[in-house]
Amino acid sequence: MPSKLQIYREMADQTASELVLSHQKWTSFLQAMARLYKYPYHEQLMIYAQRPDATACASYEIWNNQMRRYVQRGRRGIALIDTTGNNPEIKYVFDVSDTGVRPNSRTPYLFQFRLEHEQTVTDALADRFGIGPGNNLPDFIEEIANWLADDYWAENKEDILRNIDGSYISDYDEENIRYAFHEAAVVSTTYTILSRCGLNPDEHFEHLDFMPVFDFNTPQTVGALGAAISQSSEAVLRQIEITVKNYERQKLSERSQNYEPSE
Repeated sequence: MPSKLQIYREMADQTASELVLSHQKWTSFLQAMARLYKYPYHEQLMIYAQRPDATACASYEIWNNQMRRYVQRGRRGIALIDTTGNNPEIKYVFDVSDTGVRPNSRTPYLFQFRLEHEQTVTDALADRFGIGPGNNLPDFIEEIANWLADDYWAENKEDILRNIDGSYISDYDEENIRYAFHEAAVVSTTYTILSRCGLNPDEHFEHLDFMPVFDFNTPQTVGALGAAISQSSEAVLRQIEITVKNYERQKLSERSQNYEPSE
């Protein structure tokens, strides 16, 4: 009888294989990655496999102790494979929809990008990644994704090349593998970031733009690509989150000063 760990590993592999069967399946996963950008790829995949509509996940302890919310009776945890120790084990998280509130409960902070943030966000991203801002934010984000894809390949090329057996790219030479990986990573990373910012990525890309993705048709190659997308989009989205949060704090401070009663 297979162990729980084996069952969940098989679930992850099956889900990864299914993601690259169609444009709709892949972009649906990218939208989930966008919501769950603070998780690494292998945990995003497990959350998506079990709860594709999850928005904000945390452990029972975090919900109870830090957020002062309770996990509702009968709610089933989302199983993740924890590989941080010597032996992999199962841990569980719960989505915010699984929780209830108390009088002193906290609400998870989920930043909301608005057009008024665009210039400040563009300036912050230009400073963070050392790239001159473009004419519009979607194109600029794609330019950053290009740079991040190149950087990821340079650092992880050997690991990627070790995981291509059995995939459509296994017969490619190294330069064509690099090109396919780069194109798939750029379109997917950009889509993920635009999705989280509510910038309608389907207006920015066509189905044909995703064709390189479907050459990564094994769990191992999907994992290599997914890790790049996850790491790159997290770096950009964390910077956007910080920038939006600081912008809103400054705006609130200025509003408070303007309404301060005169003596």
